[in-house]
Amino acid sequence: MEKFPQFIKIGNDRIKVEEIVNYGFAFDEDDDRYLYVETRTGDGALQYYDEEVDFDLEDKVAELDNLFLIN
Repeated sequence: MEKFPQFIKIGNDRIKVEEIVNYGFAFDEDDDRYLYVETRTGDGALQYYDEEVDFDLEDKVAELDNLFLIN
């Protein structure tokens, strides 16, 4: 039986889990914190700011940690 790819939904994006190579929190030049997700196929990291999304950044990082079994 073929294994189907796993995806995670972040904001309006659906990202294939196996493509994620790095993620975490970062700060921009104005010291605004954001979640970044870097993928193998992306030209750069996707960036999600608190004021631009309708989800909690801490919860999303916890969800990513659970996918990659990081505790």
